[in-house]
Amino acid sequence: MTEQHYPYPKTAEVISLWHHKQQRDSSALSEMRSYWESLRSGRLVPLRSEIDPREITDALEFGFILERIQPGAVRFRLAGMHLSDLMGMEVSGMPLRAFINTDGRDRFSAMLERVFTQPEIHEYHLASADARGTDLHARLLVMPLKSDGGTVDRAIGCLVSKGVVGLAPRRFRVLETRVTSLTAGATTAEDNAQPAPRVAGLAEPQTKFASRPVLRLIKTDAP
Repeated sequence: MTEQHYPYPKTAEVISLWHHKQQRDSSALSEMRSYWESLRSGRLVPLRSEIDPREITDALEFGFILERIQPGAVRFRLAGMHLSDLMGMEVSGMPLRAFINTDGRDRFSAMLERVFTQPEIHEYHLASADARGTDLHARLLVMPLKSDGGTVDRAIGCLVSKGVVGLAPRRFRVLETRVTSLTAGATTAEDNAQPAPRVAGLAEPQTKFASRPVLRLIKTDAP
């Protein structure tokens, strides 16, 4: 793996936090990513219909399924209770960018597009300040999925925060984005997998590529 630092204006405040250990147990992130990797089976991206929530029970509270409606429009199809706690309401049907501060949403949406179009794995380090200026830190993981039609227009991931949620809704600023490319030097295998039976949890009604990841670190200005 190689790391690439993206240039930003000299006036930006660069905060590097990826090597700081999380105080909160991040097993949900590890479980979700390991499960997604296990589903690839020599392909670039697994199928949405292959997701079995019984295999990721410890991550369901923090997990979600996304749908890309059109460029720049990505909404929750399903989401765990932790996301509803952060927002103070049910988040299914809401855009993912609703969790981001208004002044950072356009930039976030443009970056998120690459999960589906490249495709890439994204991990975001987020922070949300309360009325006293104390930050609630969170990590957001987003990984691409194919719908049964063969289009990369779904994603799976989780959002885990550290600390007391406090007064909802919590809106976050992006401190850093870690990007793993799935296509650099990739050899794409044909996807012949059959859809798995749908079960409760992250299951929902459905509509009808092995690569060496390349890691890039994107440093984002923190207002």
